[in-house]
Amino acid sequence: MKTLYKYSLILLVLLFASCDKYLDVKPKGVVIPTTLEDYQALLSAGQEITRTSNNTIYMSDELNLPDNNRAGAIGYAGNAMIKAYDFQDELFDVTEDDADWRIAYRTIYICNTILSGLETNTENNPTQRDQVKGEALVHRAFCNLTLVNEYAKHYSTSAATDPGIPLPLKADINALLPRAPVKTVYAQIEQDLLEAAAILPEKSTYTYRPNKAAAYGVLARMYLYMGNWNSAFQYADRAFKLSNFIYDYNDLKFSNPNNKPASPILGMPSVTLDKKHIVLHKFHNIAGSFNYYFTYSDVQKALYENGDLRLEFGSSPTNYSGVAYPNGGLAMFDLKGPYDYNNAGITTQELLLMRAEASARLGNTIPALEDLELLRIKRFSPKNYVKLSASSPAEAVNLVLRERRLELTFSNARLIDIKRGNLEGRNISIVHGTKTLPANDPKFVLPIPSKVMSLNPNIVQNPR
Repeated sequence: MKTLYKYSLILLVLLFASCDKYLDVKPKGVVIPTTLEDYQALLSAGQEITRTSNNTIYMSDELNLPDNNRAGAIGYAGNAMIKAYDFQDELFDVTEDDADWRIAYRTIYICNTILSGLETNTENNPTQRDQVKGEALVHRAFCNLTLVNEYAKHYSTSAATDPGIPLPLKADINALLPRAPVKTVYAQIEQDLLEAAAILPEKSTYTYRPNKAAAYGVLARMYLYMGNWNSAFQYADRAFKLSNFIYDYNDLKFSNPNNKPASPILGMPSVTLDKKHIVLHKFHNIAGSFNYYFTYSDVQKALYENGDLRLEFGSSPTNYSGVAYPNGGLAMFDLKGPYDYNNAGITTQELLLMRAEASARLGNTIPALEDLELLRIKRFSPKNYVKLSASSPAEAVNLVLRERRLELTFSNARLIDIKRGNLEGRNISIVHGTKTLPANDPKFVLPIPSKVMSLNPNIVQNPR
């Protein structure tokens, strides 16, 4: 009965009715959680509390969305994803929900409910209290970091004045908050994560439950986006020392190489929660660009060298029925391969790449290359493996950034990497068919949803 109650409570709180305020997440007529067990139950709804964004993948240069497949793509990804791929001014009309915005703020509302409730909760269980509080802080920080990088300019010297996102810290649905500056948002993210890291345990039962490595990992990502290389290195290093398992793709094989999509990959779990390289699981909305598969762009395919096992185990020229993709295309698997678009959280590979980039940015070329080799030696067949070299820290940075494109494909990392790269003059444009998004174009920042703009007069829209 207790278990039934807990999950009934989750449903009551998470299945929010619509509201007349900008977050669109106000629960009506729900049971109010008050105990540590209640709060833990709220944080146990893995596919709710861990849901994360999807829009930015469609704006990157990683995937291809053929014109003649638009009808099928709309059925899976939705019309807004087509608009994102085409760099349109608006993705959602005033009657539509932007799931990226709504889901993130719903999670933030839940976390704020928990954090506020803990202030008056008097139960004598400090271990459970710390676990609950730490998890809520990490989830809130992750959502804010995702939101500010989707709907605001990248962190820069103008972060103190650049409009960021609304930053609710209490579960008050009636507060029509303006957009806090980008710098203020980052400061809150940092505060939440540092507090969480100090109280979370080193291990957790499931990867959707944040632990110390997860808090360190999100901190490292945040500092990397800020260009704070010393802190990015420090926290990536701390996280990797706690969680450092990396699959060796030389140990993988298809049970039926002639039908990759229908063939289990022996040596890697097919269930995301069983994968040992995931430090913090964040659940993507399942969608694709050819039915529910992501198809590789020509730009992305050209990055892979001979013997790169990421392409071998992360793509197929045919679908489950053996039908070839148009124009000799390749598509990724849904869950079982290296590119698991069921996860956009922190992985050990990202930790290693963040540590490598921070080392290179700090002028430490050799440690950066050593970290790249720790990863690459497990990504190439021995006969094709070539050790990297760099004659300067700048060259090492370029090698790391290239490796991020190969390792973090379809994980929401690419558009942010383009934005931060353009701030340092890399002049990266995105070409989708006949449409081009020039470097530093305002449309690299997604629009605030029209529905949100209609409900909250205190929010200023992004330039289009």
